[in-house]
Amino acid sequence: MAIQLIALDIDGTLLNSKNELTGPTLDALQRAAGRGIHIVLGTGRMVSECRELLARLPMIRYAVTCSGTQVVDVKTGETLFRRSLTAQELRQLCAQVADLDVMLQIFDDRDGLIHNDAGVLAHAERFCSPELARAMQQCHGAEPDFAAYLRDFEGPTNKLHMFFANPADKAEAIRRLSGTPYYMSESHKLDLELMPPGVDKGVGLTELARRLGLTANQVMAIGDGGNDVAMLRCAGLAVAMGNGSDEAKAAALRIAPDNDHDGAAAAISQMLEETT
Repeated sequence: MAIQLIALDIDGTLLNSKNELTGPTLDALQRAAGRGIHIVLGTGRMVSECRELLARLPMIRYAVTCSGTQVVDVKTGETLFRRSLTAQELRQLCAQVADLDVMLQIFDDRDGLIHNDAGVLAHAERFCSPELARAMQQCHGAEPDFAAYLRDFEGPTNKLHMFFANPADKAEAIRRLSGTPYYMSESHKLDLELMPPGVDKGVGLTELARRLGLTANQVMAIGDGGNDVAMLRCAGLAVAMGNGSDEAKAAALRIAPDNDHDGAAAAISQMLEETT
């Protein structure tokens, strides 16, 4: 069957290492959309973090967000699918890692923002690349009293995202949390995501495809990180980026060039040529 939906991770896949959407990638997406193919974001981000990108990609109608916990119609704002953590679950998970050198990020539906400790967010470059740190500082909510914010949080929330200052603290967090029922994945070397049990990008993408009347054989997925593996495994045509993790590459049918050499564009162009 011909591909009718292309799901793309954002960071490390759709964008290059400078967080740029390049001309060749934009052109490939436009050509695919011109054939009636759904272009879908499959991301760990909230919709609020995608606004600038979506403005450049008006062909996008749907997004699998928050690592699969929420599927959104970005044109209407309607949530098509969602699984959440309760406020109590969130507080318990935060308490298990609070003594580590960690930047906790709370996905808050009340204002559609991700909330951080203001003091930690001001020095976010300790936990991630300068480009990502600046992006977070521009759109995240900065809480002067993060403990009070977390105590008063009513929930629900789609996921808990954590960035660690060093590999040792991340390893310790994994050790502490590995016995919990929550789904754990990563998209960066020093990050960790915790989602409700039984949900990931693959679950969200499969639910969207079902709603659109599509089978797995009609779905193409492109990603680079550990949290993309489930999405790759549920797609008929799975493509890992050249800069992707070993885990992502093992789950893929094809390996594209890296994100600094327009790998997503190359993968989409190849698919379009094969189905001409």
